[in-house]
Amino acid sequence: MPLVSVLLAAHDDARFLRDAIESVLTQTLADLELLVVDDASTDETPSLLAAVDDARVTVLRNAEQLGLAASLNLALERAGGKYVARLDADDVALPERLQRQVERFAADPRVAVVGTAVADLDEQGRRGPVHILPSGARPLRWHALFSSPFFHPTVLVERELLERHELRYDPEFLESEDYDLWTRLFAFAGGDNLCEPLVLKRVHAGQASQQRRELQESFQRRVAEREIARVAPGVDAERAWRVGTRKHGGSRTDFIRLLRAFERMHGGDWSVRSAALRALVA
Repeated sequence: MPLVSVLLAAHDDARFLRDAIESVLTQTLADLELLVVDDASTDETPSLLAAVDDARVTVLRNAEQLGLAASLNLALERAGGKYVARLDADDVALPERLQRQVERFAADPRVAVVGTAVADLDEQGRRGPVHILPSGARPLRWHALFSSPFFHPTVLVERELLERHELRYDPEFLESEDYDLWTRLFAFAGGDNLCEPLVLKRVHAGQASQQRRELQESFQRRVAEREIARVAPGVDAERAWRVGTRKHGGSRTDFIRLLRAFERMHGGDWSVRSAALRALVA
């Protein structure tokens, strides 16, 4: 069995798909399989996939469009690697990405999911700003009370943990399906982020984050309020979330009560307090 199974779902993504596939097949860690789910594409995606000549690539096809969550679940059922990695069909993984993430797992067996920073990549292939999420178990858990603790296309996760706890993407989530999954995974294990941008995140007009921003935020808020209520049942989850995401209409009192409940549950951490202070003074 391969060490890493890379999951990639594509729907009418022929424009950038070749670059994404090549970036996986040219990783310095070659012990991998790439599972590509063609989610009922109507462009040149099927012919592009048919032309890929590499035994490590398996193509699965949906007869009708099922969406990202269901497509990734289909790939998960076929995955055989010790680890499962993600990449979007319009993104690019830098050559040492998987190697660096596997090394992070080896350094700490308590870690079950590892992400990385990302750098923007425009339609002409020019790199833009770097985006970094917190690292460390407690800061990630705190961040997960307000938004996703990982950039979805960067994650590497232990497949056995997903299997043991029957963790899958929830197809009900039209957006933030990954955020929902990571918060449920955090009930059983911790995670970390590498600060290096090991994935180039494509920025273009056709991507979901540009077209469906309001829908994306509604699902994000749904997960966040659920998690805040779990940590601090007596807190007004929406008003605490508004402070944590620097939106108007929040309650500093509820936010501070959430912080205290979090520290009782997970212990104190200067990084968490620093992040909370930045939100309070924003």
